Amino acid sequence: MHGKQFRTMKSTLVGLVLILVISNYTSAQNTYGRREAEKDVEKKYEGDRQKGVNAVDERLDKWEENDKVKRAKMEPFPAMSMSMTIEYPEKPKNNMTVDYYFKNYECAAIFTSQKTNGSMDRMIMNFKDGKSTMLMTDKKGRKTGMVMEMKNYDWAIKNAVDKNNKKVENGDASITATDEYKTIEGYKCRKYLFEDQNNKMDLWVCKDVGMDYIKFNRAAGSAFSNSKTPGGDAYRKAGIDGVVIQTHIYPKGGRNEEAIMTTKNIKTGNIPEEMFSTAGYEVTTMPSLKDMWKSANEEK
Repeated sequence: MHGKQFRTMKSTLVGLVLILVISNYTSAQNTYGRREAEKDVEKKYEGDRQKGVNAVDERLDKWEENDKVKRAKMEPFPAMSMSMTIEYPEKPKNNMTVDYYFKNYECAAIFTSQKTNGSMDRMIMNFKDGKSTMLMTDKKGRKTGMVMEMKNYDWAIKNAVDKNNKKVENGDASITATDEYKTIEGYKCRKYLFEDQNNKMDLWVCKDVGMDYIKFNRAAGSAFSNSKTPGGDAYRKAGIDGVVIQTHIYPKGGRNEEAIMTTKNIKTGNIPEEMFSTAGYEVTTMPSLKDMWKSANEEK
């Protein structure tokens, strides 16, 4: 090989080596830069995630603290029972009856409808402890139960009542007293008209239900104030002073269904103890929302 050819080949090889070195160096530099950038993103993500976790922790702690304060102020319910029927004129198969039993700080509810097969036996709500127990019997006859927190349920009740109150206070709903009276389930009632953008309602109100109606409303409201039945200070200011025995809902715009809710058989005293018993059921306590949140974060 001539010297000139050798020098040319040598220069070419050196060039190729330099290209490879530069290429590898650039690739390595890019990889290093990408990894550092990913680390920065991960650090920022982790920091943002931790901020979010801390915010949720604080909210859950505050929610729990407020819940304890509220329950410490709870007053016992009168010993009483009643039934509520919910009828759907256009869909009678959806009709339902709920029997309620109140005593001390507890309410037991039994649901009966054509759609159920008896799988749900009772629900026991303890408003002092903030616990709800659902008792069930499966098709094989096995009796089980679940104990759950009531915070979500109470939150739904409070928001529904607040929302209805604000509607009346803001003029988004109206209540009109009438001079029409009639007897429903043995209770002499006065008719009030309620209307908002979604519904018109006939509210039949009775002051004399055989007991202090304020105590009755406090107990009944704890159990089902998240229903379509209005209630709260705004309604009392509008003149509704007593127990709503019947609510007839006429939907506007086809958004809801026509429904008639009627309170029946209001009685005081002699509440069967077995209504609040879980004897014979295999009961499991479900984790709280706070515990589930804590567990979910420990797994990450």
